[in-house]
Amino acid sequence: MTALVELANSDASTRFAFFRNNPSFGNVQRTVMSYEPDGLRQYALVLRPGGTPPDGGWPVVQFNHGFHPDPPKSGFVASGQSDRPGDYYRALVQAYAKRGFVVVAPDYRGHNVSEGGAFTSRVLADAWYTRDAITAFLAIESLDDVNLQRVYMTGHSMGGLVTQRALIALGNRVQAASIWSTAGGQYLPAMLLRELMVADGTDDNAQYKAGFSDLRNELAQEGEDVCLEQVTPAQSLDNLEVPLSIQHSAGDITTFVTGSLSVAAALYQSNKTYQLKVYPSQEHLFAGEDFEAAVERDVAWFNRFQ
Repeated sequence: MTALVELANSDASTRFAFFRNNPSFGNVQRTVMSYEPDGLRQYALVLRPGGTPPDGGWPVVQFNHGFHPDPPKSGFVASGQSDRPGDYYRALVQAYAKRGFVVVAPDYRGHNVSEGGAFTSRVLADAWYTRDAITAFLAIESLDDVNLQRVYMTGHSMGGLVTQRALIALGNRVQAASIWSTAGGQYLPAMLLRELMVADGTDDNAQYKAGFSDLRNELAQEGEDVCLEQVTPAQSLDNLEVPLSIQHSAGDITTFVTGSLSVAAALYQSNKTYQLKVYPSQEHLFAGEDFEAAVERDVAWFNRFQ
């Protein structure tokens, strides 16, 4: 892994600072905290279960969200107010909190009112978001009444890629992890598809491709020895130390199930600890019975590793 996703220094940037309290939701306390990866002022929503913490403190799960087409609107609701994590992910973070976990849901740079908007237009944006996720994870130790021996991580869609990179960087600091509907992480085919969409489906070697040029420039900025494979999680899964649960819908057309199958196959080949569940639906974010089953599967997985 490159400096893009290396561990942050353990200093003030890896501590949460209180920003404001949000109204409680379903007996779950909600607090917005600030933190500063790479000197950028960013924010995270922290949810706490109601009641008294268990002996040793609450277990913690960090949730890394997926792609948002308009990052400054991430976490905003129909009324025009910022109410992280927004309606799309609200049930998911609430579900973990209701099952006795403190939940940390960080913004990525440039999302909501977090600084760093210029990063959202980069080809390697999700690699930079991984730095935000890593810094947020390291900041968990600054929270009160949490059990630092039981800290987990989960991610959805693009957040699945963010989570995979973060797990490789953090190593056994994370007890176990889960990814839902993970993106495949194949930059080049995705960029070529975008080029084809604006070129009537035709291509040849003579056609200039802006995305490819941007990618070369971004990699060059990281150093002459940095290559695309170094920021592609699939290339580093043999270094994964964290037990990983993988869940996906077979008919998902937003992120194809082959992304999850590739992760599971790589982990099997490397003799890593994992579990895989494929649901016979088309849901990108699980709903109804699948949602309840996926949450319970996560909780059982986290409880298995403590």
